Formats: sequence, C-alpha cells, structure tokens
Amino acid sequence: MKKLFFTLFAMSIFSCEKDVSIEDKIVGTWYMPQSLNRYTAGRSVEYVADHSLNAWNYAMVITTNSNQELIDRMADGEGAINVSGIVEDDIMFMHGWIDNYSGDVGVSITNYNWFKTQNNFNKPVITAYMDNYSEQYQDTTIWFNDSTGNYDTTYGEWHSDYLGIYFNDGNYIEIQDQIDFTFDGRILNIPEQKYSVSDTNFLMIGGTLEHSTIVIPANTPTEIFSYEDDTSWDYGSWAIHIEDGGRWVEVYTWEDPYDDGSGWNRTYTDSTVAEWELDGDTIYVKYRYDDIWVDSGDGPGIGQGTWIYEVAYIYELKDGSLTLTNEFDICQGESSCKEWMEWEYGLDQGSLEEFKMVWALEFNKTPGTRSKIIRGPFQTVINRFPPYSLMK
Repeated sequence: MKKLFFTLFAMSIFSCEKDVSIEDKIVGTWYMPQSLNRYTAGRSVEYVADHSLNAWNYAMVITTNSNQELIDRMADGEGAINVSGIVEDDIMFMHGWIDNYSGDVGVSITNYNWFKTQNNFNKPVITAYMDNYSEQYQDTTIWFNDSTGNYDTTYGEWHSDYLGIYFNDGNYIEIQDQIDFTFDGRILNIPEQKYSVSDTNFLMIGGTLEHSTIVIPANTPTEIFSYEDDTSWDYGSWAIHIEDGGRWVEVYTWEDPYDDGSGWNRTYTDSTVAEWELDGDTIYVKYRYDDIWVDSGDGPGIGQGTWIYEVAYIYELKDGSLTLTNEFDICQGESSCKEWMEWEYGLDQGSLEEFKMVWALEFNKTPGTRSKIIRGPFQTVINRFPPYSLMK
C-alpha cells in the first residue's frame, strides 16, 4: 500500500511539473507577420490595428455534397457593361443578389475594384444601382413657408435606380432613372439604353456581366476567397505578449521608410489587451469591449455595457514555433442559415454541408524584418515608460 501511495504521489508531482513546463514554454513574446489578404486589402493600418489579430487571419472553407460552382463576388467579373458618351469605360465589378421566393433582385456595379488595395484611378469612377422592387414615384412635400405665411408644396422624383460618375476634378453627375435589366443571381444583362445628361451630352449603357465562380468538388473541404494577388510582402506585424497571471497583449506594428533617404521610418503601433488561460490543449483568450454611445448634446449618453468575446485556440508547440488553430461553423446546423448561404453563393438547394471560418496562426520567437522598434531620438524617451503605456 505504501509503495502504491508513493507511486501515485510521484505521478502527481511529475504531472504538475509537466503542466508548469508547458505553460512556461507558452509564456513569452511571439511574432507573426500580417500578410496582405482579402480582409486587410483596402484597409488602413489604423483600421487593422483597431481590431484583434484574429479579425484578419482566417480562411473560409466550404463543403458541399455534390459538385458545385460558388459565386465569387470578390473576383473580377466575366464580360462587361459598356458605358459610352461623356465617359467611356467597361464596368467589370458587380455585387448582385436575388430572393428566390419573391423574385426581388438588386444589383450594384462599378468600374472600380472594391477589393484592391491600390487602384490609382486616373479616370472617372462609374457606379450604378438597379432593382426590380422599389417603387419609382413622385415625392410630394408640404411645408410651411415663414416668409409668406402659407403652406407650400414641393414636388420631386425619387428613383432607386441610378447611374453616377465621379470625375477626377471633383465634379459628379447622377442620372436617376429606371434601368432596364435582367439578373438571375449570376448573369446581369442590360440592353443598350441612352440617357440625356444635357442638351448636347448623353450616356449609353449596355452589355452582359457574369459573376466569376469557384469550383467546389463534392464532399471536399475547399478554401474559398483566398487572396489572388502578390502576398510576398507583409502588412505590418503582430507580437503577442503572453504573460504570467493571465495577461495577453496583442501589439500591431506597421513600419515603412520615408522616401527622402533619411533612414527614418513612419511607424504606427497599437495594442489590444485580453486575458488568457490554459486548459489541456486549448488556450482560451477572452476580450472585453466597452460599448458606449455618448450624446454630447442632450445628455450624458447611454452605456451599453461590456461585451465579452472569447476565442478557443488549440495550440501546438513545435521546433520553437507556436501554432494556434480554431474553427467556427457559421451556420451551426441552422437550416435557414444554410438555405440563405445557398442563395447568396448560387449553390443548389440542399447541397451545402458546412461553411466555416478556420484560423491557423503561426508564431515564432524571431521578430519579422519589419517588426522593428522605433528608431532615432524617440527611443530614449520611450524607454522611460513602462511597456504599452504609449498604446491604447
């Protein structure tokens, strides 16, 4: 009995030592570059820094029970809607939807790629919207005219359909008129039609534009909406400071050299503080966000309280690297959610098995080439302050 008691006691000691050693290996500072992807593309560094790192670093994975072609609204469309007259260009970017029950349809189109970081437009930006359900009606407003002491009536027109053009010199014109079109959820067809801008100027619009698609093999988890452009350069970097006592600090740093050859860098740094705890093979990270709306005009404002957001990462320590993985099923078995997803992405009814977000965050102990400290005389000033005191 004494021998058995000693064995159990020794096993408990070794088990505790193992747990402590694992936690000791996790505690420390870990680095990860922030890649340019479809979620960071077009975002300012301030906007990226204002969110936690898991907001920008996930993949979308879909599984269907039959071969499908999924609508990819983020990709360039096939074909074009031609605009001519006072401006001439091809519109190749579209976001359209259809309600299969009511038949309601709405489509937005533009010659400007919404999802590119650098557009560098040196030509007018053309946008248009059309639907088949909004009423095109005369809007009448009755109002009291103080100068005459009488009620006056103002007549105007309201159209949901419009065609707008933003010129490089800051001028803007907009045609509010009904646009004839057909759209089946995937293909937009606009018969050629002409609109007067002035007595001498006009706009013509017409053509066919089709959403690009992604092939989804049956019963095969497939990543969708991956970034198709150059990802060889990073979009700043993250450092997570995992501290004893359950403190978790995510620090985002973006640094870019000035063009004047001075050797100085533009640097932007921001941080998010959370809590963490270890349970088996899972690290739980808990974020707290204060949601407060302040009305400075009429009163002290309304406090919405604190929102708690928790992420459960499965961790792996291997060869000096820390990998954090997590999955979230968007529909979580809800049939109405799956049906909406099938409509949204042009899938056959009943074909969607799973639509999930997948995180696979890889960290190591070595700062990236652009994860540098602020250089120059400011460094001596920063050293006088405790960590993160200069951050939010």
